[in-house]
Amino acid sequence: MTPRETRRFRRHGRIFGPGVVLALLVLGAATATRAADRLAFVVGVDAYANLGAGAQLERPVADAKAVGTTLEALGFRVTLLSGTVTQEMLLRRFGGFKDKVQAGDTVLFYFAGHGIALQGTNYLLPSDIPAIEPGQELLARTRSLAETDLSAELRERGARVVVMVIDACRDNPFPKSGTRSVGLTRGLARVEPAEGVFSLYAAGAGQQALDRLPGADANPNSVFTRVFVDRLKRADLNLIDLGESVRDDVARLAESANHKQVPAYYNEVRGARFISLARPEGPPETPRPPETPRIESPALPQPLPPPLPLPAERRAQEAAPSSREEPRPRADLPPARSQNFSYPVGLDPYGDNWVALRSLPSAQAGIRLKKLGPDALFSVLGRQGDWVSVRLRGGGTGWVHRSFVGCCRAAPAEGP
Repeated sequence: MTPRETRRFRRHGRIFGPGVVLALLVLGAATATRAADRLAFVVGVDAYANLGAGAQLERPVADAKAVGTTLEALGFRVTLLSGTVTQEMLLRRFGGFKDKVQAGDTVLFYFAGHGIALQGTNYLLPSDIPAIEPGQELLARTRSLAETDLSAELRERGARVVVMVIDACRDNPFPKSGTRSVGLTRGLARVEPAEGVFSLYAAGAGQQALDRLPGADANPNSVFTRVFVDRLKRADLNLIDLGESVRDDVARLAESANHKQVPAYYNEVRGARFISLARPEGPPETPRPPETPRIESPALPQPLPPPLPLPAERRAQEAAPSSREEPRPRADLPPARSQNFSYPVGLDPYGDNWVALRSLPSAQAGIRLKKLGPDALFSVLGRQGDWVSVRLRGGGTGWVHRSFVGCCRAAPAEGP
C-alpha cells in the first residue's frame, strides 16, 4: 500500500486490514462492470373523459397488457399504465421510470391510444386531454406528450438503445371545423429519430391503423399489436428484421380487409442487426476455429521389380520407324465467357448491410422477397420510376430501389 493509500484508510490511528481493502476494491470493480439492464414503459389509454363517444377505444388496454406480459417473459423490467392515464400520472410515473435508466441500458417505450401530428411532431394523448378546437394547437401541445421529448429523456440518461413503439395511428379524435382541423385528420407524421433510437409505428405517415379486422374478429388486440407481440418473441429477429417482418405481415392482414396500413420503422441504432429484443445482449460468441481434418498417411509404395527383357523380335519392331500418324497436339480450350452484372451499393456495413428485393416497385406495397447483401449480382431488366426490375444471377426476379443499384462487376456468364 502506498503512503497516500495508507493516509486514506487511516482512522483514529488505525489502518484497515488488507481483507477490508480487498473487499472494497472488489465491490468497486463489481459496480464498474454492472450488467446492462432491459427496461420497458408500457401505456394503454382507452378512456378519454372529455372527448365524444366516437373517440373511446376498445383495445389499447388489452394491447398494453399483452406487450407488458411478453416483455416481462423476455427479461424486461416493465412499468405498465393502462385504462385512465392522466397527463400528471403519466409524467410522474415516466419520471420515476427514467431515473432507473443507466448508461448502456436497453429501453423500450410502447404507447397504445390516441395521437395527433402537429407541425411535424407526434403528440401522445393522455386520458384527460381537453376537447381541442382549431386554433388551440398550443393547448394541445401543452396537455399532451411529445414523442421526441420522451425518447430524448431516455437518451440523456445514457440508454444505449431506445425503441419507441407507437400504436396511435388512428383517426384524429378532435372534430374538424369547416376546412380546418387540429393536426392531421388521421395517422401520425414521419419523424426521423435521434441517434440511438429505433422507432416503429403501427401505420405509415397519414395512414389509419385498424383496431380490428371486419367480421367476427376474436383477437383481443389491434391488428398491429397482435403481429408485434408474436414477432417480439422470436430470438432470430434483430431490430431490422423485426421492423420488416411486422410491416409485411400487418400490411398483408390489412389488405385482406381492403385497407392500406403499412407500418413504418426508422432506424438510427448502430449495430441494429446484432440486437434482438427477445434475448439479452452479451459478448459475441467466439467462433470456434474449423477443425483440421486428420489425413491418414498412406502406406509408402513398395518398389516394383525390374522389368523383364523384351524378346529380340519385339525389340526389332519397336526400333523400326512407324507408319502411323503422330497424334496432333490438342488445341487450347476457348476462354470462359464473362458478363458484367449490377450489384448493391450504398449499404451500411455498420447497420443492416442489405437491401430488400421486393415483389412490387414500392416500399409500401407487396412483400420483401429476399435480402441482397453486398456480394449479390443481378441483371437490370427495366425501370419504373425510382425502382429497377432485376433478375438475380442464379434465378429469381424482383424490384430494387435505384439508389442501391451499381455497376459493374464481371462474373462468369449465365446459361450455356
